Amino acid sequence: MSYLEQGKISGSQLVILMVGFLLGSSVVIFPGQAARQDAWIAIIIGAVEGGIFALIFTTLARRFPGKTMVEILETVFSPYLGKLIAVIFVWYAFHDGSFVIRNFTDFFTTTVMIETPNIVFAVLLTIVAALAVGNGLEVITRCSLVLVPLTVLFLLVTFLAQLSQVEWTNFLPVFEIPVWQLLKISHSAAVFPFGETVFFLMVFPFLNRTKECRRKTVIGVLLGALLINIIAWGGIGVLGPTRALFTYPAYEVVKMFNLPFINTRFEIIVVINFLTMGFLKLAVLYYVTVLGLGQIFHLRSLRPLIIPIGILMIILSIINFSGITENFEFNTTSNLIYSTFFQLVIPLITLIVAMFRRLPRRERGC
Repeated sequence: MSYLEQGKISGSQLVILMVGFLLGSSVVIFPGQAARQDAWIAIIIGAVEGGIFALIFTTLARRFPGKTMVEILETVFSPYLGKLIAVIFVWYAFHDGSFVIRNFTDFFTTTVMIETPNIVFAVLLTIVAALAVGNGLEVITRCSLVLVPLTVLFLLVTFLAQLSQVEWTNFLPVFEIPVWQLLKISHSAAVFPFGETVFFLMVFPFLNRTKECRRKTVIGVLLGALLINIIAWGGIGVLGPTRALFTYPAYEVVKMFNLPFINTRFEIIVVINFLTMGFLKLAVLYYVTVLGLGQIFHLRSLRPLIIPIGILMIILSIINFSGITENFEFNTTSNLIYSTFFQLVIPLITLIVAMFRRLPRRERGC
């Protein structure tokens, strides 16, 4: 276990944190949208594929109980090659964190506060995440224990409240798009967000009971898939064919009604809940980046990294894309290969090399 993190979390806390992580950007840019009325099918297939990814990287974790991905890479490969691959892996966490910032700043400046510059939301979101990261994994997890149940509650309330507006014919015909296209979209759903759980290789060593990591990861992926599908079902059932015309369908759905017992616009409450999920996902990616760099360079403390990494992440979020369209296009094209390399190829090759070299001796782990 890393000397840089002394906190411990339970298996149930891991599940809740993982659910919040999976909801993350999915509440505003949910996967499978290109499949139209078959989006819910694409999400299910994507969750299965993401679950296979999870089985691979939890098998890797099981061979090296108590070690983070950075430590595993340095053990399996030579110290120098291991560090190089670890730097690449940490880059992915850093880059993904910048995507989260960009997704939510675009969302807010497009829907809620149109006149506000992106940089304002980027700085505010990053500051809050930095405060959580500075206080360690336990604090991030405790935040999820409060925020995730509230968000799940609002998602369920929204889904139940809109049932009367659902047009069930909007789900037909099933399998309208070609199978190959559905599988491509499903793979997109696998890498975003389910395959991103690979970052929890940096969290597993801090479980109270490391044996639970595989089972809890599977539970987290299943619950996340169910909740994301609830969002998709609502969008398909209420918006129907017009859903594809909206940049943020989930937001458009909640704009369509008000609840009599809430004396304000309901979508504002939901937007706040969306933001909390963005905070959780950013906090996890931010934490993984900082912890990974701390281990690679054998630092005594993570605190000197927090502010510089936050500033760089904000800058990257601004220069990543010229606009929302380019952002969406990346997620459905280049990201399929880019993310698969980190989520599947690196863990799988690492596992194969570890097995070939018989590293380490078999230990009972997660």
